[in-house]
Amino acid sequence: MSSSGGSVQPASRQKKTFCRLCSGRCGLLLSLADDDTIVDIRGDHDHPLTQGYGCIKGLKAAEIHNAPQRLLQPLEKQPDGSFKPVALELALDRIAHRLSEIVSNHGPDALGLYRGTQHYTNTTAFHMLSAFSKAIGTRSNFSTMTIDQSAKWVTDQRLGVWAAGRNSFASADVWLFIGYNPLVSVQSINGFPALNPTKQLKAAKQRGMTCLVIDPRRTETARFADVHLQPLPGEDVSIVAGMLNLILQNDWHDTPFCEAYVDGLEDLRLAVADFTPSYIARRAGIDEEDFCALTRQFAQAKRGIAVTGTGIDMSPHSNLAEHLVEALNVICGRFNRAGELVSNSGAMSSPRPVRAEVIAPARRWESSQRSRVRNLGRLFGEKMSGVLAEEILTPGEGQLRAMIVDGGNPVNALPNRELAQRAFSSLDLLVSIDPFMSDTAQLADYILPPTMMFERADMPMLFEKTAFPQPFAQYSDAIVKPPIGSDVCEDTYVFWALAKRLKLQLNFAGEALAMDLPPSQESLLEILMRGAQVPLAEIKTHSSGKVFELPEQIIQPPSERREHHRFCLAPNDVLQELAALRNTAEDSGSRRAGQRFPLRLAVRRSRSVINSSFRDIDAITQRMPYNPLWMNPDDAEELGLSDGAMVSLASAHGRLRASLKCDDSMRRGVVAISHGWGGQQGSSVNDLVSGSAAESEAINGMPWFSAIPVAVSPCDDTVTFVK
Repeated sequence: MSSSGGSVQPASRQKKTFCRLCSGRCGLLLSLADDDTIVDIRGDHDHPLTQGYGCIKGLKAAEIHNAPQRLLQPLEKQPDGSFKPVALELALDRIAHRLSEIVSNHGPDALGLYRGTQHYTNTTAFHMLSAFSKAIGTRSNFSTMTIDQSAKWVTDQRLGVWAAGRNSFASADVWLFIGYNPLVSVQSINGFPALNPTKQLKAAKQRGMTCLVIDPRRTETARFADVHLQPLPGEDVSIVAGMLNLILQNDWHDTPFCEAYVDGLEDLRLAVADFTPSYIARRAGIDEEDFCALTRQFAQAKRGIAVTGTGIDMSPHSNLAEHLVEALNVICGRFNRAGELVSNSGAMSSPRPVRAEVIAPARRWESSQRSRVRNLGRLFGEKMSGVLAEEILTPGEGQLRAMIVDGGNPVNALPNRELAQRAFSSLDLLVSIDPFMSDTAQLADYILPPTMMFERADMPMLFEKTAFPQPFAQYSDAIVKPPIGSDVCEDTYVFWALAKRLKLQLNFAGEALAMDLPPSQESLLEILMRGAQVPLAEIKTHSSGKVFELPEQIIQPPSERREHHRFCLAPNDVLQELAALRNTAEDSGSRRAGQRFPLRLAVRRSRSVINSSFRDIDAITQRMPYNPLWMNPDDAEELGLSDGAMVSLASAHGRLRASLKCDDSMRRGVVAISHGWGGQQGSSVNDLVSGSAAESEAINGMPWFSAIPVAVSPCDDTVTFVK
């Protein structure tokens, strides 16, 4: 597979690198012309993990770099709302001056920092933003995590974590995917190594691994399933409660492990007792025998875990669902044990002991700073993005008055898009670090275009031990220079330059930075590589990256400090949520606001885009010019609709237009649409989502983007989307 960057010049040389558009980190081979123009991109067949694989986004990255829509000069908003180019240093002067006034008058918490998807793929920027946040003293840190899969953070904090990690995919004889389709999302931080994902799954099946899937759609992953349950969206939580009930009733759980490390087993057993197979089949709309077969095959295997994605975490009861899924792994003892080998001790990390012990639940959201809106706590130092717009619009002490957004597009990520637009428009200062005029950037006072991934040195260090199944490392230098005449900069420079102007000292990954001369990408990577098991110089000699042979590391027994720590399976709030779920009428999800909404909406990933990024690039819009509404052909026929028809999709909160796409992989009664869209491409699911307290999770304010009751009808006009 390859991609042309649109240049007619012949290639004169090739360079190896890796993609940084998502967590897949696929190896790439770039063909360059004499003037460093990217002529072609292919997967790197010498890359030991991805072996030539690359998704459409990475293979079209030349067009992302060279897109005519790319911003090459900083922009400053004018009084009439237009934008005018401004020199980078002058823009930074003016931003720093306004930040100084805001912080002096209202305190550091008046400044919010938002990490977007593309920020997480930039190793040095991730650490530099953290350094800036600490130096200026703000606690108003936000990210896409709390608008995506923060239920996983909640679960860590109220169930506990096994320090030695869960069973690896390489050693598994069963794997359960719940609302997670890595063959499209290429998301690799849940235990499944989404590195050439289809090849990974095929190889696992060939060695005898059982593949189980719970998903309303017959997804690309589900096509490999030995058992596939196709429930109504939002019923994953009741299915997992039923699985726990069936396992505990039949004593299929790991009794020795539970006796040693688990509290609340009997309380959980009682709490799920009413989630019988017949009840689950009726409620979720699945076959009872298939449900029992899936549960039996998961429980009676020796190794392998249940993993989840946005299908669970964007639905109602997501915190409960994640807790129950991880409880499933706990009661089956699906964890690495003392005496086993550590599969990836981290080539780019310093060595540290790994112990077979529980890190007890801390429930830190209860003792952290509380938000002014809904009294929500913080998770891992972050405030909840679900109430970000309200934090901006609610006056009083602690009101957010300035935001710096790096690599994200929160206007298209937050619920209730009209409210989000109003909130970001009202800020005293909004700075967007973005190479494109996103919906958020359009509202900014300053847009600072950064270098793009092939223009900076980098290493895939973030999530190193969860993204890679083996001790892999790779270094890429800056392959190409920014376009001639551009005035772009590294994301890291923005925060360093603002800190210098504000007379702040930055401590980057524990090391005080010189504040007279800006640090280079190379010097920052060297700081991050201090004490690494493989020296940076050695990693640089392997252009395709390498799986390194490190000293054998054995998982150790529990430390004295944690030898009595235990998982908390059944805290009171989980038991209360379970009881409330069981008492919910089985068809209550389809009746809201006195109207009948006969269908349920599910989230759906697309190979062409990642969240809100790059959807207006020509190479992408040719494949996916708009965000379609997917529906089973029989449902469409029943409604008198045909493929390609413009339809109206309505929830109790709002309405949007979409182009219908018939898809027989969809379960009847379910429609699906991708999140992160909006603007001229239309069809933003956020328009259907209120984000109110009644339609969000209690602990983390996570809005319900999926399992929404909806109705579909013919559109009363013929308006089409701009391509």
